[in-house]
Amino acid sequence: MKKIILSTCHHIKKSKGFSLLEFFVAMVISLILMAGVLQVFLNSKNSYNLAMGYSQVQENGRFIESYIVRIIRLTGYRSPPGQTNQFVPIANIFTAALPYVSGTHGTGPNGSDTLTIRYQGSGNGTGTPDGTIMDCLNVPADANTIVTNTFSLTNNNELQCQAQNADSPNPNNTQILVSGVENFQVLYGEDLNGDFSADRFVNANYAFLNWNDVVSVRLCLLLRSDNPVNTFKENPTFYMLGTSYTPAAADNYLRNPLTFTVLLRNLVLQPY
Repeated sequence: MKKIILSTCHHIKKSKGFSLLEFFVAMVISLILMAGVLQVFLNSKNSYNLAMGYSQVQENGRFIESYIVRIIRLTGYRSPPGQTNQFVPIANIFTAALPYVSGTHGTGPNGSDTLTIRYQGSGNGTGTPDGTIMDCLNVPADANTIVTNTFSLTNNNELQCQAQNADSPNPNNTQILVSGVENFQVLYGEDLNGDFSADRFVNANYAFLNWNDVVSVRLCLLLRSDNPVNTFKENPTFYMLGTSYTPAAADNYLRNPLTFTVLLRNLVLQPY
């Protein structure tokens, strides 16, 4: 009897892994994709930082203009006369030694200027201010008290104000108002013919400047971002009211000049 032997043939398909070449190709593609994602992230971050830098510079500019304008407009203010209904002549209050406006030119950091504003307070005249007239640090001054405010820059690019106010708990106080101010220039509008309009704008060092004829003040501040967010290193020259200023070295800070003019209303409309 013949034996029938049944044989079963199993065809097993061998599985193959990635070759070394395929592995390197996949790795290169992955690295390219990751580099693209990283580049998008970095661009987005730079755009965000740049937008924040511009926003900070603009916000500082709005704050500085509104704050300083409020103080400068008080220049030469005289306390109400009370029962006499007669204002004290302005020359008797703000003398040649202590004029209602004065300043220095080029004596501060980066060749910046200083600006000094003087005015009287408001109240009962016996040590109780009514709160309507403040110094540059928001402390009220009483009637007949002469307030002296001096704006200047620190070595850390900060705008500060020194307030001399006898009615303040700290009669001679200096505080930082805002950071990111790299230069500060001032011109004084002088009235030469008595029509209460500026005929020329000169700096504080001008030999023929008469402080008693100043009817307006023009300011230029170079604002700078707190952080180096600019994608390009730059050190352009800025022309600020006749004074040129160039940063010491190229850097990545954003800079923008702010210029405005303030009319000294108390000197134009004098209630004699």
